[in-house]
Amino acid sequence: MAKSTRPEPPPEAALIRTALKVARLSARSAAKRAGISDARWRQIVSGYQSVSGEQIPVKAPADTLARMAQVVGVSADQLTGAGREDAAQALREMEALAPSMPTETYASDPHIEAVMQLLTTLPPEAQEEVLRRFQRTVPGGDDHVTRPEQRHAG
Repeated sequence: MAKSTRPEPPPEAALIRTALKVARLSARSAAKRAGISDARWRQIVSGYQSVSGEQIPVKAPADTLARMAQVVGVSADQLTGAGREDAAQALREMEALAPSMPTETYASDPHIEAVMQLLTTLPPEAQEEVLRRFQRTVPGGDDHVTRPEQRHAG
């Protein structure tokens, strides 16, 4: 049986791979943060998956690639430059939903790091629910929302 040659990784795969190194993250931790398995992360970054001994090209769905890009700090413009406008648009939509914060002020806060570590262990849908709940409890928000000091256990 003749061996198939590995497909060349697409430009977005090289972009993600380089950004992963710059971000100094392991593929496993980045995959977890993106809400995908580390095996799937490797398939997308390598550009292929093995099926019955054949190496089949892999193209990441736009939303998956957008989550991967967000984790490693790839911008929507970089995704567009790599030929993935669909993923760039998905990333822009994700960023539009995320509230902007003064990150310099809280960059080294261990409490925030602990919450983020816990949050990254959840699947993407659960992460979104937690963030939705946090947004409803932000002090200074609408009068009809519950603020943290108004919540009671039980």
